[in-house]
Amino acid sequence: MSLIAAAIAGFILGILVQRSRFCMTGAIRDYILFGITRNLKMVCIILGITTFFYTLFLSIKGIPAHLPTMVPCGWFSLVGGIIFGIGMAIAGGCVTSTFNRIGEGSINYLLSAIFMFIGIIIASFTFWKYFTLPFGRYYESFGVPYGLIWLASFPKMKAGTAIFDLPPVLIGIPLSAIFFYIYYRLEKKEE
Repeated sequence: MSLIAAAIAGFILGILVQRSRFCMTGAIRDYILFGITRNLKMVCIILGITTFFYTLFLSIKGIPAHLPTMVPCGWFSLVGGIIFGIGMAIAGGCVTSTFNRIGEGSINYLLSAIFMFIGIIIASFTFWKYFTLPFGRYYESFGVPYGLIWLASFPKMKAGTAIFDLPPVLIGIPLSAIFFYIYYRLEKKEE
């Protein structure tokens, strides 16, 4: 894709996101605090469609060899997600809404964006280092004592090991169905 096409696509996407007031954090916040379901329904539709087609693509084409293998997740993934969610709540929204508000002229969100970029830079170095190390060397990959990682990954698995040997679409279809069911329930709740 040329630079001009990318700029045009980014401009159009920016207008759509700004006009729809799309924000992953805001969708959940608005539903919990105010009972507003508009953005949450939009998130459910997006997640349902993309989950289905992404897993369908992986089932048909397979995972490209040049992409890094995903490591097993555990309680540390949950803790990381909670910390990430708290950070989004403190920042007042997700990356999308931060960029929207900066584009609308809000100076306050500039500080959030600066720290977001610092985090991205740090993550890019750690991500790159992790995927250039041999798999199975948790203590080097995460930079924490090996014993803690061993406890966190019980039962111990080597990175890239599948628990079930299923085509991705067999996981994607039920997940997509769950997202569409949540959308359906939210739609019924408004009636």
